[in-house]
Amino acid sequence: MFRTLRKLRLGLLAVAALAFAAGGPSGDRVVSAQGRPDLEALNQRLLPVFELAGVVFTDADETRGRVVVGVLDRDMQGLVRATAARLGASAQDIEIIETEPIFQVATLRDSIRPVQAGYQIRFSQYVCSLGFNAIRDGVLGFVTASHCSKNQGSVDGTEYYQPLNQVEGELIGTETVDPPYVRNGKGCPKGRVCRSSDSNFVAGAGSGTFALGTIARTAAPNTGSLDVVGTFTITGEGAATSGPVNKVGRTTGWGQGNVTRTCTNTGVSGSNIVLLCQTWVENRNAVIVQGGDSGAPVFRIDGGTNVTLLGNLWGGNSSGTQFVYSPLSGIEGELGALQTQ
Repeated sequence: MFRTLRKLRLGLLAVAALAFAAGGPSGDRVVSAQGRPDLEALNQRLLPVFELAGVVFTDADETRGRVVVGVLDRDMQGLVRATAARLGASAQDIEIIETEPIFQVATLRDSIRPVQAGYQIRFSQYVCSLGFNAIRDGVLGFVTASHCSKNQGSVDGTEYYQPLNQVEGELIGTETVDPPYVRNGKGCPKGRVCRSSDSNFVAGAGSGTFALGTIARTAAPNTGSLDVVGTFTITGEGAATSGPVNKVGRTTGWGQGNVTRTCTNTGVSGSNIVLLCQTWVENRNAVIVQGGDSGAPVFRIDGGTNVTLLGNLWGGNSSGTQFVYSPLSGIEGELGALQTQ
């Protein structure tokens, strides 16, 4: 099963900082360029231009001998120049360029409020991924993998924290629904226990506030990046029979592959569990799943950032090129009706 195999080290985490010496191609010290001595003073004097919506940066550019002002839209040029003139800058003192916005960088392992799908969550000594936010029987919370709890297939009051520390300020919910794995039912083989999904429901608690219908989005699939650049928006629920599907998990980020098997009865290695009617996804050219990705949301992209929610990931192969997920039909058949958007 795909929760992290190693226990988390508790206590303070030591962070090692690596300092790199700046040097030229042969290791020589780089000498800073010298420009107009008053240029930086002018740059500081122009700080009030940030009062204009759409200004991205100002920079004392010694190579140009001007203060460069970055804006989202070149149509702002007249307004920026008028403001700069009032602040004592001549037309020759500034250069205006169009540029992209700069976002704060967050990762799938950082704290996020309201809580979004795909981010890291912790229970007991392990970490998993938050599957998707949902309302069940009037209660707001989230779905993750059943094996991402103290006792799989049993309501045991497992508490969940986001992102990592088991402290009051990071508590986001408590497990309230986790149906038992059954023998002799659903055609379950002799000596085995079965369910139609590896899922549970966690009622929101503590600092848990949840962004219904949102999944964290990194820049591109199959890169391994954990840097969050935006969100996907769940606009529907469905099932996949073919084509590309996606997941976002705390270990490998945004992974994408093609459906290779549907409604596949799947034995869980190292256990007596058989999960019925699961969906398999594969990408032979990329690592799309690793330990800690369990619980991750699985979805189809419909256009832009709009997606159809398909289910939640719970396992994969040892090489990381194949993941298995429980379809929403099986999840709702066991947890009950869920509002996900």
